[in-house]
Amino acid sequence: MWSTPNSEARLSGIGNAFVKKLNIEDHIQRDDHNSSSDTWQNLASTIDNLKLHQIFSKFGDIQSSKVVVSQEGKSKGYGFVQYSTPESALDAIEKLQGATVERMELYVGPFIRRADRIQEGSSFNNLYVKNLDDDMTEEILVEKFSEFGKITSLVISKDANGTSKGFGFVNFENPDDVKRAKDTMH
Repeated sequence: MWSTPNSEARLSGIGNAFVKKLNIEDHIQRDDHNSSSDTWQNLASTIDNLKLHQIFSKFGDIQSSKVVVSQEGKSKGYGFVQYSTPESALDAIEKLQGATVERMELYVGPFIRRADRIQEGSSFNNLYVKNLDDDMTEEILVEKFSEFGKITSLVISKDANGTSKGFGFVNFENPDDVKRAKDTMH
């Protein structure tokens, strides 16, 4: 990994780009959302930190670049590049988006923090609730969460003996109710 120690700039997201391989599957809705295929949404396994840096360095001064790897050291198929200026990142995104590298079409886009990605496109109706007391019942959960909106379903996960596993799900009719409940109860 190539890096200049400026975590403040890196964390700001300014000048950052996200890179992955683009597959036709990215353009169609998949039924197998839990797919763990090594070829889905991945950079070519031959692209390492040095190669990523070489590919992107022609667009400006790179502060840091990294291919994300597993504990075993294998590429997870995506990476990040942080430029000194936002203009360099935009130039790289514009020129490399859809480019073919190592016989793979790349997706190159602006880096968006996970929390921001969830909020931007959020239309989730389901709320995960954890750290439930052993004596928590579905009736009590309905009482606590119904003030935020209409609940369409609710469940506390239980083991084979019917004992609570300490977590559950509350499904609201409206995604705004999920956000309101999360913001209030979190």
